[in-house]
Amino acid sequence: MKESALIQWLLSFVSHVKGKVFTAVFLGILSNLSVVAIPIIGLREVLSIASGNHAQPMRALFLMLLCGVIRGVARYGEQYLNHDIAFNLLAVIREQIFASIRKLGPAKLVGKKSGDLVTAITSDVEALEVFFAHTISPILIAAGTTIVTVGYLYFYSPLLSLLLLVGQLLVGILIPVIGYRNSRALGDDYQQAFVSLNQNVIEDINSLQDIAQYSLEIEQVKKLNQSGQQLNSQYKRRLAQESELKIWSEIVLIATAVSIFIIGTQAHLSVEVVLTGVILSLSSFGSVLALSGLGSALLTTLASGRRLFVLTNEQPDVDFSSSHEVKSDFETAHVDRISFRYAEVQKDILSDVSLLIKKGDVIGIGGESGNGKSTLLKLLMRYWDPNSGVILFDQTNVSDLEEASLHQIEGVMEQTTFIFEDSVAKNIGLGKEMATQEEIELAAKKASIHEWILSLPEKYETKIGGNNRSISDGERQRLGLARLFLHDAPFLLLDEPTSNLDYLNEQAILLSLKEGMHDKTVLLISHRETTLKIADQRYQLADGQLTLEK
Repeated sequence: MKESALIQWLLSFVSHVKGKVFTAVFLGILSNLSVVAIPIIGLREVLSIASGNHAQPMRALFLMLLCGVIRGVARYGEQYLNHDIAFNLLAVIREQIFASIRKLGPAKLVGKKSGDLVTAITSDVEALEVFFAHTISPILIAAGTTIVTVGYLYFYSPLLSLLLLVGQLLVGILIPVIGYRNSRALGDDYQQAFVSLNQNVIEDINSLQDIAQYSLEIEQVKKLNQSGQQLNSQYKRRLAQESELKIWSEIVLIATAVSIFIIGTQAHLSVEVVLTGVILSLSSFGSVLALSGLGSALLTTLASGRRLFVLTNEQPDVDFSSSHEVKSDFETAHVDRISFRYAEVQKDILSDVSLLIKKGDVIGIGGESGNGKSTLLKLLMRYWDPNSGVILFDQTNVSDLEEASLHQIEGVMEQTTFIFEDSVAKNIGLGKEMATQEEIELAAKKASIHEWILSLPEKYETKIGGNNRSISDGERQRLGLARLFLHDAPFLLLDEPTSNLDYLNEQAILLSLKEGMHDKTVLLISHRETTLKIADQRYQLADGQLTLEK
């Protein structure tokens, strides 16, 4: 993507805080000019004393102290405002990212690495602080300070003011641009190394049991060390780049001061003019020196910005904005000759599949993994729209149903139930926002987990998930089942709900399902024969075709 489009996107956030930005810029210019004014006031007083003119050392001292106070107050105000602007804008961007993720999910998020998303939400957003706090205002401050200081010297000597302008342009523009162009790939390489390390850490945490079981500790530590070394290598390149830029900036500063002294002397300018030019060249570079390393610092920032820009502008696979039909129940669900293939795959995973589901049916679909069973369920949930054919609830196309209506009709349970770091009651209550304690307990009883919950130290208020009390796979799925019962949707979609369980836990879950799914329509996906036995009708899905078992 073009960097101009990225910068325009970032600046669009700043339009909401223009007043604060202009105030920060004014304070920044005032702060830098106060620093410049201190030696200039001192020089003028020394020259007055040396020439025998009427000197006022106490007045000069007072003005220098006043400039120091103004410098401190203005600098604090500028830094406070810049960081207030930055952190407020980062919060706005986070909100936009979460809104984009909600809009994309869950279909578009299936193929994304968790490390990429974690990096986007955390370090990529934090990296933008450099742009909002250390780029916009400093550039405007440097421009304003340069105009004032060069303009002031111009009244003494246009030639010396030109030398000062050239030096400040070299430090403030040319050196950052050269540094940015010479190491343009550094930001992307650094961020890729950071993402890779994040991904390895997340994978290791999530697979600790498997690592221990198969004695993979040495191999995983070696892999983690390699990712760490790669990140360190990129970081060293980044530090070397910044050091080189700082050295060149200091060289230009000194060269400018020396050039002003030599050329001013050779041009037979007065001592006052030459010394004023030298002091200005030594004291007025602060604002542009702040920009000298900006090109290198922006590498990582713009690389992060590009990823966030792509994420926030990514379009979802389905669009509910044009959906208008409202439903809370149905008599028939009809999968009518649908075909579907993933964008990156050339072959249809479902080909001309039809299935009529009547209210109250319990239908099971078996088949080997990867044959499209879960894809069929996700099409019913409208993760994607089929490439051809339609899915109807009664006579209403699923694409015409409002998202809220679809969620009200369907209740979903997958092979792994995610447990949030919260109380047992809150984890069950996800299925119904305003659920009462009685409703939660009734759902738990239907899922045959009420007695287990009562055995916990704080019963329904016991904290689980995260670093709290650990629970078994069977308990996890029973909680998911209670969540499903509480949601109380008329159409239950069960995607391998027992695949991670042993036989005893499987049978316990199935028994709870049988007892709790009265008057429900059920579509059960499983590769286990023992699980499919609860179905009234059974189908097999193979090679994209759905066939009824006799």
